[in-house]
Amino acid sequence: MTPGNVLIIGNSHTVAPRVALEEDPGRWPDVTFDVFALPPASLARLAIEDEVLVPTSARAQEHMLRHNRIPDLPLGGYEAFVVMGGLAFSSVAQLQDPLRSFDFPSAQGSTPDMLVSTAYMDAMVRRRIAGSAALKLLRLLADLQRGPVLMLDAVMPSLDCRDDPEGLQHYVDMAARGDAASFRKRYLRILTGQVARYGQLLTQPADTIVEDAFTAPEWMRGSFMLGGKQGRQHEAREYRHANPAYGARQLDGITKALARL
Repeated sequence: MTPGNVLIIGNSHTVAPRVALEEDPGRWPDVTFDVFALPPASLARLAIEDEVLVPTSARAQEHMLRHNRIPDLPLGGYEAFVVMGGLAFSSVAQLQDPLRSFDFPSAQGSTPDMLVSTAYMDAMVRRRIAGSAALKLLRLLADLQRGPVLMLDAVMPSLDCRDDPEGLQHYVDMAARGDAASFRKRYLRILTGQVARYGQLLTQPADTIVEDAFTAPEWMRGSFMLGGKQGRQHEAREYRHANPAYGARQLDGITKALARL
């Protein structure tokens, strides 16, 4: 299918495709994209009532007005939906700090109090995913039954964070131990299964990934902020958000995935 109107909904990870649309709107001539974004806490405070997306808290209402300049969002005109953000492998990876399951490459050197069963680790990952804002939005949009629902896996941290791991030490340590590929494989297996109940998962393009756990810096440097001062770039030490070049790749992936449906 080639839907005319597509809604991208998520948190600050939506900024990369939004800026890409502003920079090169003619690159996707057959699709009209609208981007709706809220900070993480408010993203989890949304509901759908009579085909209208509405905030369920005063804070979410405030953020909806500030970041989108609307009090609510009618969904009747959209033919497809894309959830972007509200879940990230880098945050789920906190579960393996300090726990390891027996299938971790580094498990042989782990102390007994760090070890848990593979089933227990799977259950923790499954619970974290199921309770995320991303999965909540997927369920809401799938229940609407107005068109296909896609979810884009959030970009992995930039390789640059290895040299400046503040806030991502658990992630850098996981990669250094050799556990990153194994844990991401587990994460994607569980995530794919959960998303399949509601829509389709689009994973990060393989050619943007380096060393199994990081995004090549050229796709990350020069990212933009979500906030009142639209167009403001992140500081150089921000390693979790992609830049508009990567956002354009995301939009390419969305249009191709929808065309196959």
